[in-house]
Amino acid sequence: MGSAAAAPGPLPAFQFRPRHGSPDWRRLSAVDVERVAGELDVAALQEHLGHVTFCSAERLRCPHCRGPADPLLLKLVRLAQLSIEYLLHCQQHLGAQLQGREQALRAADAQLEQGGKEAARRAQEMKLLKEECRRRKKMISTQQVMLEARASYHQCQFCDKAFMNYSFLQSHMQRRHKEESHTGEYFRTIR
Repeated sequence: MGSAAAAPGPLPAFQFRPRHGSPDWRRLSAVDVERVAGELDVAALQEHLGHVTFCSAERLRCPHCRGPADPLLLKLVRLAQLSIEYLLHCQQHLGAQLQGREQALRAADAQLEQGGKEAARRAQEMKLLKEECRRRKKMISTQQVMLEARASYHQCQFCDKAFMNYSFLQSHMQRRHKEESHTGEYFRTIR
């Protein structure tokens, strides 16, 4: 993989969504924040994530005096909402990138496995070619020895084979050319 594939791409265009609806106070009051934090209850956070992030905090009122909530508190809630929304956007983008990387990794694994099979096939082919090369070298060496000692070899009269001594030729003739050799002897004795 190249360095371009390893570098994360730019985040796609992002825009904050409008907030609507008031907070669901009943659902929020049922959440034990200390328990969620102590037990790392991520499922409870996920359950309330959309509701908390996209509710409208501008109309929040003090539960005691019913007056408008403290502007700094509203600002804090609004900043938290925007931060959460942006983090959700980043999480979606990174999740999509992760899927792409996993798919590329699977493709690279498959390609690596295919390359390993090809290498094993070629290694086997190379082994066979080396064996063939050794066999041919031996054959050439034998033929060179026979050429150097041309007068001392015995050629079969029925095939192209040649032998270093006469006893090998006789054995060959009895094994391979039994019929031809008897016919040849018969015609020689008739003459």
